[in-house]
Amino acid sequence: MNLILISMGVLGVTALLAAILLYVVSLFFKVEEDPRIDLVAAALPGANCGGCGFAGCRNFAEACVKAGGIDGLACPVGGEPTMEQVKLILTPADAQEQAPAEQNGDKKGFDPVIAEKIKALATPRAAFPLNIAMAQKS
Repeated sequence: MNLILISMGVLGVTALLAAILLYVVSLFFKVEEDPRIDLVAAALPGANCGGCGFAGCRNFAEACVKAGGIDGLACPVGGEPTMEQVKLILTPADAQEQAPAEQNGDKKGFDPVIAEKIKALATPRAAFPLNIAMAQKS
């Protein structure tokens, strides 16, 4: 009986030390990502066609944020309206015009479609849309 308790204690202490070590290492190797990448990716159509010259919409969004603008970059699927939304996202807030609220309460440059895409990205189920669609059919 003592042998079992000693084994459990050694294993527990080892697991605790490993957990602490993993936590410290995760803090050391933490990678911070620009949050504008997710906003730009949500504004893109999500076709992942490669027509822009990048592997997918995520890579195109990273290139736009890294470049700081849309000069020389274009999304053939989304066209000009999509690139205008990307330009709004990449333009610093102090450089944008502070337009007065319109009569319906919306601000100039607000796109409800992009707002829905961003909201969908924030939900946990957005990671598995195919699984959800398959579960709803059953």
